[in-house]
Amino acid sequence: MTELVERYLRNAERCLRLVQDFSDFEAKRSLLAMANAWLMLAAQRAKNIEAALASQPTLPINEPAPPPHEPPTPPPIDELPKPPPIKEPPPVSEPPQRLTAAAPDNSMQC
Repeated sequence: MTELVERYLRNAERCLRLVQDFSDFEAKRSLLAMANAWLMLAAQRAKNIEAALASQPTLPINEPAPPPHEPPTPPPIDELPKPPPIKEPPPVSEPPQRLTAAAPDNSMQC
């Protein structure tokens, strides 16, 4: 368990201890809600830590861990996926149209 999870649990505990000191129903209800929120935070944090640990790759027993300053070794070239072949463009059925310059407009109208 991490320090943060332990801190969340201690905060929930404090809220539950404080509930005993209050006689006001609303104050007790607020403290119980706060204790519940701390417990949910602790559970979520523990779950996130567990998921992060589970997603880390494990090394074989005899292989030492690579030093942290070395970049990972790339896979061998023969294992890289080969790209699909390039397809030729379809043949053009019509000749391309050419644009012609427009005749100049001599009228000076606005």
